[in-house]
Amino acid sequence: MFGVRKLLVGVDLVANPENPDRFELPAPTREAVEMGLRVGEFSQAGVTFLSVIEPLPAGATEDEQAEVTASAQAALAGLLSEAAERGVQAETQVASGHGWMEIIREVLRNGHQMVIVGSRDASTASRLWLGSTAIKLLRLCPCPVWVARSNDEEKTQTIVVADDLTDVGQHCLHLGVSAARLLHARLLALHAVQYPLERHLRRIDSSPEELREYRETTCAEAEKQLNERLAMTDFRTISEGARTEITAGRPDVVIQDAIEEHEADLLVMGTVARGGIPGMLVGNTAERLLNSLSCSVIAVKPEGFVCPVQLD
Repeated sequence: MFGVRKLLVGVDLVANPENPDRFELPAPTREAVEMGLRVGEFSQAGVTFLSVIEPLPAGATEDEQAEVTASAQAALAGLLSEAAERGVQAETQVASGHGWMEIIREVLRNGHQMVIVGSRDASTASRLWLGSTAIKLLRLCPCPVWVARSNDEEKTQTIVVADDLTDVGQHCLHLGVSAARLLHARLLALHAVQYPLERHLRRIDSSPEELREYRETTCAEAEKQLNERLAMTDFRTISEGARTEITAGRPDVVIQDAIEEHEADLLVMGTVARGGIPGMLVGNTAERLLNSLSCSVIAVKPEGFVCPVQLD
């Protein structure tokens, strides 16, 4: 499941209000940890729990830094017990620096095949729930990134997979099927169809019938492709079922509408490197979605994606 053998979970630690010298895990991080343990169980993957702490202000002593690091390690220790109880091989690490940078460096150093992190705290305004660390990972991390948003509702989940009919879209379908099996969720494979020749047909005064026939043919071909691509996965093992949907329109609008209509809990989408600018998303789809998403998200980079972060 997921094709993952090495998984990295970013653990955000916050100071305990009753004991500032101790750290605890906020709700979104607990969700990320739970997803990491589930993936570890199903994929028999090794899990690394990594917490990145901010460097102490200038003038802080080595002993003070060591004390903060030890407190973070103590907060992570309980995760090893949880993993052992579920038969998951796990380790913990504490690093100092910028969270997103250290996570990406760890991926590059040790070849992790997926990163799972939590969102901002659930009390944050909906449109701002993706924090700066999550945004940078979605843009820059070379492996798939799962940003988990905590959800207290107990209901059958829906996972939307946005397939643009490219290689990265096929990867998204496989990940979406695995996630649906993992979460006992429904799967909706979605394609936003567009009509690239319509402007030309209008320019040469094509009849309404010809335009309608072109649209119908384009939709039928896209639907056939999407069903064939879904058939290349093991979607039949999804307990809650899977279906495809073809909708005409701008991809980011189509995807957002589907999330709202189906009350989706998770979106799986591909990202595309903009030519000449390594490590960036195409703004027309992915960047717009990042500003409006209301559900968890798994972002997948295309093969050949160039990560701008380099190891020392």
